[in-house]
Amino acid sequence: MAQYETEAIVLGVRNWGEADKMLRLFSRDHGKITAAAFGARRPKSPLASGLQMFHTVELTLSAGDRVDTVRGCRLVNRFPHLEADLVAMAYASFIAEVLLELMPDGAPQPEVYDWLPGVFAACGPKHPRLVALAAGFQLLDFAGLGLSFDACAVSGAPITGEAFFSATEGGALSPAAAVEIPDKRPYPETLRRLLSTLAVIDWASPPAFTAKRSDIMAGESLLVAYLQDTFGHGLRSLKFIRQLGA
Repeated sequence: MAQYETEAIVLGVRNWGEADKMLRLFSRDHGKITAAAFGARRPKSPLASGLQMFHTVELTLSAGDRVDTVRGCRLVNRFPHLEADLVAMAYASFIAEVLLELMPDGAPQPEVYDWLPGVFAACGPKHPRLVALAAGFQLLDFAGLGLSFDACAVSGAPITGEAFFSATEGGALSPAAAVEIPDKRPYPETLRRLLSTLAVIDWASPPAFTAKRSDIMAGESLLVAYLQDTFGHGLRSLKFIRQLGA
């Protein structure tokens, strides 16, 4: 089997067999990779310390038909706050799950790969719930599924004041455009300002940001409904978040 080397971020880990791991990796050069790490759960395995959630690693892999095999691993970077803070970990898991659902298999996504470490670095030092909300909408943009926050998705006219929002129509709606839209929901100006700000945050230098709880909850409701409709199923990471009451 051909071997290759790549840098990747670990976005999914599950136990497999007696001492093995099955991994979901996101690589700058190869996009999403599914790989098996044989013996990685043994304490003396050279793979044990590196192949943990959210670690950035340099890997040597053997290509397989469906699943690649990890042959070597060197830790490049980790995010200690995601290991110490369960709430930050839960929201980072949400970001990882959304990314894995939205990005195509085996297709390099260098812009997304370069974006991700800044998001994980902010998730904890910044409000993890807001970071996850911003990251979710930004991932939709990367995937070509972005929503319109400041202009009417039907007419293109700028949105001012109170309006409506419909994920099926592609985002914000003016009152006139929303009249016959069955899934429209209120879209207050404070929510519009929040989502417009979150959608363009630069994670290389994220600003301080706060929001009303009601606007955060409304934004989450919009995002989760749109994601679940897009994926056709719920998100496992949301169960973790709910269990924590976060």
